[in-house]
Amino acid sequence: MLAAQVDTTRRREGRARTDTTVRDTTTARDTTARDTSAALLPVFGPAIVPGPLPKHTRYTFTNDSILLSGARTLSDLLIHIPGIYIARGGWYGQAEIALYGGRGPASLEVYWDGVPMVPLGRDSIYLDPARIPLGPVERVDVIVLPATLRVYLVTAQNRSTAPLTQLGVVTGQQDIADYRAGYATRTRSGLGVSFLADWASIGTGPVANTTTSFGTSDIWFKAEYVPPDGLVGASFQIASSSWHRASGNQVEGWRQDRRDRLLSVFVAQRDDGRGWRLTATLGTSGISQDTLVARRNVSAANLVVSQAWRNATIAGTARFGAAGLPQQLEAQAGWMPLRPFTLAGTVRRTVYTGNRTGVRAFGAAGITLLLGLSARAEVAWQDDAQSPLVTTDQLQRTLDVAGWIGLDNRLITLEVGRGRRDPFAPLGFAAGISTVDSLNPTPRTEFVAAHGSLRIAPGFRLSGWYFDPVVGGGDFEPPRHGLVSLSFYSKFWRVFKSGIFALRGEVAMESWSHATLGGIDRATGAQRAMTGSSFVNTNLEIQLAGVTIFWAVQNINVMRSSYVEGLGYPKAAQQYGARWFFTN
Repeated sequence: MLAAQVDTTRRREGRARTDTTVRDTTTARDTTARDTSAALLPVFGPAIVPGPLPKHTRYTFTNDSILLSGARTLSDLLIHIPGIYIARGGWYGQAEIALYGGRGPASLEVYWDGVPMVPLGRDSIYLDPARIPLGPVERVDVIVLPATLRVYLVTAQNRSTAPLTQLGVVTGQQDIADYRAGYATRTRSGLGVSFLADWASIGTGPVANTTTSFGTSDIWFKAEYVPPDGLVGASFQIASSSWHRASGNQVEGWRQDRRDRLLSVFVAQRDDGRGWRLTATLGTSGISQDTLVARRNVSAANLVVSQAWRNATIAGTARFGAAGLPQQLEAQAGWMPLRPFTLAGTVRRTVYTGNRTGVRAFGAAGITLLLGLSARAEVAWQDDAQSPLVTTDQLQRTLDVAGWIGLDNRLITLEVGRGRRDPFAPLGFAAGISTVDSLNPTPRTEFVAAHGSLRIAPGFRLSGWYFDPVVGGGDFEPPRHGLVSLSFYSKFWRVFKSGIFALRGEVAMESWSHATLGGIDRATGAQRAMTGSSFVNTNLEIQLAGVTIFWAVQNINVMRSSYVEGLGYPKAAQQYGARWFFTN
């Protein structure tokens, strides 16, 4: 009886113990399969102007609208803003300078994930939107001021744990070749990696169209970590762009490599966008390989503190620049005190080198009325410089105002307005268009403008804008300038499940009248003119699940004129290709 109580688990000296414990056969084996379904995780959040904003103050281009618009460059998107003129030096690969409000380089501000993009090297005055890659961008916000466009570019953020791959091929006239490859993945812990590479080139065209051979390679890499609670996060990204434009008829050869790096961290009170939020960013930019200017590097640190409520948002930004970049303090606010009313404003103070201090302020007020009617008023005041890196640029004081009346319903969206801009002396001109030396001072200008869209039948929509400087007007601000577009979009072919088939077709025409203000000629110093022109473009896109096939033709009406006098543009220039997006 006592022998049965001996501890048989004790190790016996001199030899190994044998485990005589009986195996438990009542416990079932865990056969639960591993959860491999995709999960959606929080991301950094877009670095854009906080709302609320009056209606029609902001233009937003999402990833789908960028893909289906046929836009190859940022300039192709900006042409949808009333009153903007894109001075195209030729076709693909040539300069595409955005001009708005007669303000020269001061008319365009571009932010890459909240950090200002500044022109460097030979283009240290004007930023060329055609040289800003759209591949990594998933959203573009454009804030329209009376004489300035603020463009906010938001890079792609992978929200799903399902890996995403994209491929693209484009070809066309003049030996166009464009290849794209991208990959993005995200773990359930919140760690994500994204990569995108674009290689594009075009051969030499006929002498008359001044489109020389061009090649570019754009590489973008981003690593980020935002855990599932969404209250903290960090990201690091590198954007590298190398391009080479060959010399030709009235086109100067140009080579340049640009590198931009951003390191960002944030901490937030809540994961739904409400409450306080603190974001810090350190950015560096540099250019090299330019045949005329030396290597240059600049850097800046940004600190953004914001507070968001249900009907209001305030944000304060401090930017500390080095190597020539200015120091800035900026405050932004949006408020909806009562449901029909919306107020928004921005104040910015900038300290440049040479003991120059500039100030800009913008305010807008909007009201939403019955029957879809709305109205808004906006005022912009500045005593500021045009270019942050030009030490001889003097401050100029201006006051610009505009008023708009709108109508929105199921069939029509329409807004008409009138505004006034103070005189202004633009600084130089873009180096990418070598035939124009500079711009004339712009007198006091009064303008009328309109934009809207009309649903004329199921799937068919007529849209466009019109702009006319009825008093005054500056260089590349032609009278009776407009863009009209007739588009068709439908998922009518229901033989595919879930409506994954879509067809979109568009015919668009940009037209303007003859003008005497086309800049000052670089060779003779004489006044250049602008010929009245009408360019018609077509775009056909077929989308089947993650595959988009397109065929675009520019200047299909074979106009012989151009966007800049003396520079040619090809006739019926075609390009076609496909983009694939699929999960692994």
